[in-house]
Amino acid sequence: MSARSLVRKVVPDRLLATGTQLTLGRQAARAALADARRGERASAPPAALRPLLKQLAGDCHSALDVGTGQMQSLVDVPCPVRIGLDAHRPYLEHRRVPGAIPVNASAVELERLFVPGAVDLVQLIDVIEHFDRADADRVLEQATRVAARRVVLFTPRGEFPQEDVDHFGLGGEELQRHRSAWEPEDFEARGFRVIVMREFHGPGNPAFVAAFGADAPRVDALLAFSERARSGT
Repeated sequence: MSARSLVRKVVPDRLLATGTQLTLGRQAARAALADARRGERASAPPAALRPLLKQLAGDCHSALDVGTGQMQSLVDVPCPVRIGLDAHRPYLEHRRVPGAIPVNASAVELERLFVPGAVDLVQLIDVIEHFDRADADRVLEQATRVAARRVVLFTPRGEFPQEDVDHFGLGGEELQRHRSAWEPEDFEARGFRVIVMREFHGPGNPAFVAAFGADAPRVDALLAFSERARSGT
């Protein structure tokens, strides 16, 4: 019996598939990150998102997750110091990462709460689309000053309507409404490097089904990041 056959005998196929996806995701993440840091507009499959976020946080000691919700975006962040900021207090009261520090405030107040360079990493995961363009620019400008090393954000690509939805069921529908749509050039014009996450959103996402229908083509997402020169990248 071959080694592969023996593995299949004791490990379920679904776990092997997951392991393969994780390996391919890590490989794709490394390649996309290298391309983006060379100044190219990179692309990657959905499986690369978590490895990308972990790699972008890997050299950071402290992280601030803006619009953190229940802090799920901090689960895989490897930083010893983790802070989650959200304007909707019930999300923080039901947080899923008890070791992180909750801050109940609006993202547009970053510089009132944090001095320049206060944390190594500021991340905004599925957040920037909830602001109109003027407030989004204010948030990004403040995040860039508060971050000592890196700002990372993730958002749908293009129009992605969302209203009357609270994915956590905690009364935050107005805050979760989408108010802006983003394309790669929008972030590139603001000094960010961009990785297009190909066909990231699909019928497994209830908000996608509500916006486009269960049979609609999948929608890309965008991972964008900016780095200070001193981070060595």
